[in-house]
Amino acid sequence: MRLLLFVLTFVSSTLAVAVQPVSGTIERKGQDILLQSNDACSYYRIETKNSDAQAALEKLSPGDSLTASGLIDKVACVAVVESVDYVGLKRMLGTWLSKEGLIAVHDFNTLFFYPQTKTDFKRVFEKPADFTIGKSIRYKYSVTPSEGKEWVMFLSDAKSTTFATIQFSKEVAIMKLYDSDSGAVTKTLILTRNRSL
Repeated sequence: MRLLLFVLTFVSSTLAVAVQPVSGTIERKGQDILLQSNDACSYYRIETKNSDAQAALEKLSPGDSLTASGLIDKVACVAVVESVDYVGLKRMLGTWLSKEGLIAVHDFNTLFFYPQTKTDFKRVFEKPADFTIGKSIRYKYSVTPSEGKEWVMFLSDAKSTTFATIQFSKEVAIMKLYDSDSGAVTKTLILTRNRSL
């Protein structure tokens, strides 16, 4: 009976330690991917347990935010990542213009969409500040890794949650919005970064 109790205690304590939240800001030094920290280890060298986690980490850039599951070794200053749960993409921050209006992304959790109310498409690009004055729609969002160059997004407003993908190419991003029931693309937004706002 004592042996069984010992084994159960050992297994449960091992499982409790095995997977824990791993989060922080990504940095790179040479080939190493590092996780910035505020404890005794100022940086943790990231190692991965599988190819999916490795592929997701390879897509991240310095300044991106990582929320993952894994194990932290505070003695060796190593974070072993088993899965990447959410990311915050620094390249997504800023103001983006499209035919539909203006999108302002100030942090890794919230974005504001200012719908285009004028019919003249050129006005969005000529005078984008006009569109920040109107009524905005506030979205909470999260980003997760996907295969290839796309990232998966979940956008939630006061009424619903929308599934989307986004792919970046220099100063342009392509965001596809999907119907939650059929999985069909309902809208494709071509977003252009606006550095003047």
